[in-house]
Amino acid sequence: MDIGKTLQPPDWINSGAVITGGLDLLGLRLPVQFIGGTLLDGVTTVTPSVRYLAFRAWLIHRYGQTGRADSWQAFTDFAARIESALVLSNLVHAPSLSGLIGSDEALERLAKGEPRVQISSLVKSPASTIYTGPSDQLGISKMRDNAVPGLVFERGLPLAQSVNRRLERIPVVERLIHQDDLAEVSVDDLRELGAFVRIDQIPDDERDLLLSAIVPAAPLPKERARIGTYASLLALASKLKAQPSESNFFDTVCSADRFGEPLIDQVADGWATYCVRDAIAVTQESVLAAVMGEILGQPDGGLAGADRDAVIAALMERVEEHDSALRDLGIISSGESVTDLTFRGLEDRLRSRLSAAGGTTTGIARWPDKLIEPLLYRRALKSGAGALSLAVVAWIMAAIRVGDAVRENVVEYGGLSYQGWRRLGMRDVVLPELERLRRENRPLREVAAELAFRTVQQHLQITWSRLQVDLRRDVALLTAEGNKWFARGKGFVAGRTASRIQQALGWLSQLKLIDSKGITADGQVVLKRAYKVLAEGMAA
Repeated sequence: MDIGKTLQPPDWINSGAVITGGLDLLGLRLPVQFIGGTLLDGVTTVTPSVRYLAFRAWLIHRYGQTGRADSWQAFTDFAARIESALVLSNLVHAPSLSGLIGSDEALERLAKGEPRVQISSLVKSPASTIYTGPSDQLGISKMRDNAVPGLVFERGLPLAQSVNRRLERIPVVERLIHQDDLAEVSVDDLRELGAFVRIDQIPDDERDLLLSAIVPAAPLPKERARIGTYASLLALASKLKAQPSESNFFDTVCSADRFGEPLIDQVADGWATYCVRDAIAVTQESVLAAVMGEILGQPDGGLAGADRDAVIAALMERVEEHDSALRDLGIISSGESVTDLTFRGLEDRLRSRLSAAGGTTTGIARWPDKLIEPLLYRRALKSGAGALSLAVVAWIMAAIRVGDAVRENVVEYGGLSYQGWRRLGMRDVVLPELERLRRENRPLREVAAELAFRTVQQHLQITWSRLQVDLRRDVALLTAEGNKWFARGKGFVAGRTASRIQQALGWLSQLKLIDSKGITADGQVVLKRAYKVLAEGMAA
């Protein structure tokens, strides 16, 4: 069967767009991000330092007192200059501090060794902009069209006042606030300021107010998912008696026992759906990386075009890479090969292994076997051509894990089918295609080849959709003309969707709720509060 003839994307038309780079070149990370956002708001992958929330509230408060224009641009200009001074002040005390926005530029200014330092903006996007979403989601601030952000009375104003009590008597602070033409300050001024604004040293009153926003005692209904996620991280720290890692968390949410606490096990189910979509995204990206590696490995680097059928055939002929990947996951034994398997044979093996002793929780299947999504995507990233077979495994595992939830249309797991066929949604693509493949029961190698062609098609579709939005941006790794793929001279490295869990763990550490020994005494207090809130939510 000529798989290439069944998946025929239109030929590429040269638009004259500038060839650019980018992430998510298959568009499959977006559903993962969507699910993550529903489970953990108030933090993003680019907000590593929780104290910035307090500084931003203070900047809004002090700007409002100056009587300046009610303008977003005017506020961000004001904030950027003061943020620059805050970053410089931190680095004067501790040059190796992380989590500061604009630290590279700040260190260059300090390295000149001059007694006075420029305080112009360090970056194009200052913290006052980057932390807007988290601040609003945590009920600290609120946007006002193109005007100055507002402070929420219950959470934002007390936080701003707490910072102000610490800074209002520092002479350089008042000059920064009131003198728009202040272009530089002395290193001595920075050193004095730095003693009060260390990003890694949060005073107790600020810490309590930040915690009241992140894990509120009287939350809005939409905040309970966030509280559940933070509670699960604290519970994991307590269980491990060590600071958890992102990997610890994802392994736990996909395990048979989850956290072992009913109040947060539902959160584990949500994060399991995250891992399902992440496994699909990672394996498909690994397939794209293998395809690009084969094309770029042509004598001319694929610039003159490579026969697409030949590219996929070459990848399927690297049998040992397929066998090694499947063998490492225990899917085939030492005497077996991918060449021996049909699609139905693979599916039956996986269903028998992953369903026999498992159960379901609100449509999410669980099993004691060690073959879980994090193990799959970790192996896929180093599988070479074997990723083509692992992509099939990811689809089948997805159906086993969440097929019931999708068929039952469980509202909480709608992210599994986010944007339907455009993102290889579970309802519109994965489940129907798996049903077709089971009926056809072709050799696994043919099915893996088909998914490889589909992967390239997905990449081209995403590229075309982005060109429709911005004709100046062309992220295509290759183009398709007839039966040939033409490389654009760009390589591709597969990766994972950046989660917010790492940043959330960092915040818990900065707030002194977890440390190297696990959960702290303060963390235990916050965990009990979170459990109480979650129990009340279930009873409501």
